[in-house]
Amino acid sequence: MTDRNISRQQLSRRRLLTAAAAATAGGLLGGCSAPVQQFTLGTAENRGFFYDFGQSLTAAVSRADVGFTLDPRITDGSVENLDSILAGKLDFALVLADVALPERGNLQAVGRLYLNYLQFAVAGNSSVRTVSQLRGKVISLGASSATIRAGRLLLEAGGLKESEVTVRQVPITEVLEALATGAVDAALFAGGVPHPQMDTSSGRGPSSGIRLLDLAAEQRALQAQFGPVYQPVTLPKSLYASATEIASVGISTILLARPSLPNDVVSRVVDVLVTRSAELVPPGAVGIQFLDARSLIYTSGIPLHPGAAEAYKRNHA
Repeated sequence: MTDRNISRQQLSRRRLLTAAAAATAGGLLGGCSAPVQQFTLGTAENRGFFYDFGQSLTAAVSRADVGFTLDPRITDGSVENLDSILAGKLDFALVLADVALPERGNLQAVGRLYLNYLQFAVAGNSSVRTVSQLRGKVISLGASSATIRAGRLLLEAGGLKESEVTVRQVPITEVLEALATGAVDAALFAGGVPHPQMDTSSGRGPSSGIRLLDLAAEQRALQAQFGPVYQPVTLPKSLYASATEIASVGISTILLARPSLPNDVVSRVVDVLVTRSAELVPPGAVGIQFLDARSLIYTSGIPLHPGAAEAYKRNHA
């Protein structure tokens, strides 16, 4: 074999070894890619409005492929979420505006989301028409911290002391059954309308259906005492087969961010809220506006996170 042939064979062998090494290195790099970063999101009770919205937002962030994911956590609701944000234990959290406002100087918002509608339900054939007529009754003020807090304020606004009723804690998934069996005479819940857990079409709940109490007087009293955080809203007469429109109380939901979160992370969440708003409206819900940059920036006096402010400028808020 000539020296020239040997040289060619050595060169070919070197090329094969180099190619094999490159392929091995590429495979190792591809198989050991860094895990996707995840950020926690505080919601509330299972199957409640915060929980459902948290699931929808998590899915929308994942579909948007923003470079990270959200991890929605079931919590006790706004009060726990607020405390956890202040303590740096959550990255994002859903909190009702009335709960957040006392701490607004220590908070940063991603945006204002939807109104949470307070809904006080009784059986359709109940004689109770007003909050004041609940005296001596067994009632539920919900199972999440913010709803319980709002319920106590509603009782006071209606001229009742909490000691004048018997309060039982009923989760949203059990409200219809509690009303049907008489375990409670009335139950407060909050969220969008109609609330998916209040669907009686499959035979769940009282045989007479459910009816909401008019909260117009209570809303006026709350607004006079605490300001516009308690907004007047009118629920349609078709809601839960109601024959008339019902006045209720609306409270804004604020998405908060841990102040130390990187600007680009918060900015990308804002982009999802603005560009994928249709994916964040619960099926069948009415009275819930589509999110846009103009509505998102009204955060009840809570300052925006710098990353959110940048995103809204980019989206022409």
